[in-house]
Order: sequence, then C-alpha cells, then structure tokens
Amino acid sequence: MKSIKHLAILALAAAAGMASAATQPITTVTSSFITLDPAALTANSFTASALGSSTYNTSTGKLTDSISSVSLASTPGSALVQYDTNSGLSLKTSILFVGTVTLNLTDLVYNAADNTLYSDLLVNAGGKDYIYANQSILVAGTENGTLGSTSLDNAVLSANPQSLNYTLTNFTLSSDLSTKLGSTLVNFVSWLPGAVKNVTVTSAAAPAVPEPSTYLLMGMGLVGMGLVARRRRQG
Repeated sequence: MKSIKHLAILALAAAAGMASAATQPITTVTSSFITLDPAALTANSFTASALGSSTYNTSTGKLTDSISSVSLASTPGSALVQYDTNSGLSLKTSILFVGTVTLNLTDLVYNAADNTLYSDLLVNAGGKDYIYANQSILVAGTENGTLGSTSLDNAVLSANPQSLNYTLTNFTLSSDLSTKLGSTLVNFVSWLPGAVKNVTVTSAAAPAVPEPSTYLLMGMGLVGMGLVARRRRQG
C-alpha cells in the first residue's frame, strides 16, 4: 500500500514539474531586435558588438538576437521568452586608472510577469571578472505584446503555433542589479536604460485553423462528391 502511495506522489510531482514549464510553439519570427541609441553609447564612451550568433549594426544600433522558445508556467499565465543562450551583447569602454571595462550580456530572457529582461551578466573591470547568472537587468515601463490573440500577461497555451509580437520601452535599471553591483560597479551600467530604445519581436501570423464543424462539413462534402462520382460511373 505504501509503495502505491509513493508512486502516486511521484506521479503528481512529475506532473507538477511538467506543468511548471510548458513550451508554446510559435510561428516563424521575422524580426527580433534590441535597439540601442548610438548617440547614448558615444556619450558614455562605450562601443557595442554582438556575441555568438547575434549581429549588431553600428549605424542603426540594432542588435539581432533570435528567439529559441516561449513557455508558460500556467495557462492562462505570463509568457517567458528565451533568447539564444549563447548570443547577446558586449559593451566596452576604457577608463583612466581602471583600463578596459567590459559588460557582456548573454542568454537573455524576457519575463512578462515582471516586465523584466534577464541575462547572464559578466562585468570585467580592472582585470577582475564579476559574474551574475540569470540576473535581472532592465525593467520595461511599457509593454505592448501578444501571444496569439491574448496579452503576454494572460497568455493561453495551444497545441498550434501562435504568433509572438511585442515591443518594450521606457526602461529602468533593476534594483536588484544595483544592489548587487554596489556603488562603484553600478556606475558602469547606470546609463544603460537610457541607451536602450526598445526591444521588439515580430512573427508571422498563425495559419487559420478550421473549426471542428468546418471539418465536418468538408468531410460531408467529400462524401457527397464521392457518391455523385460513383453514380455517374454506374450510370
């Protein structure tokens, strides 16, 4: 009896684990950009470049970073958008008496639950690395986005691919990041919110899926055509 109860508990735990991160298939992503302000970069003496498979256009300030998955912890629920884990953005500057300072942001994630962009952050200053995994970086003051026909904050899972579209603007620096970096290191990133114009993702429209009644009518039509053809052959 105990073994049956134990198996039941394990089954429930497994089901809960599966429900904690259900992946939503999405339609083809046609564009995925993080747009920086080149003037703000120049004003703060930073240069930007791409990491991994991302690309960066120095003229437009656009960094491409592909979407790898979208998941929901519950349905309806808030969408969690995972970018390419090995790609991202590198920011560099040179400071007197410090030398080269590098900020690398990789493995970006957007969590619609708190309107926050997360990443693995590497800060190299004075020849020393400071690493912050899955760190909140920027909080979007404005989020306009949908997954299929519902908002990113109240998305619904579907077996069919859904379109993913959103624009994030009006950023502030994560308070948790400010606390962890401290009064000295935070100066290297305090300018970043003003340098990020927007984060946008656009994907192709989802193909129309016929209602069950439509399938029934289509089936009846095919049967009818078959009967007509059969009668003609017999005639």
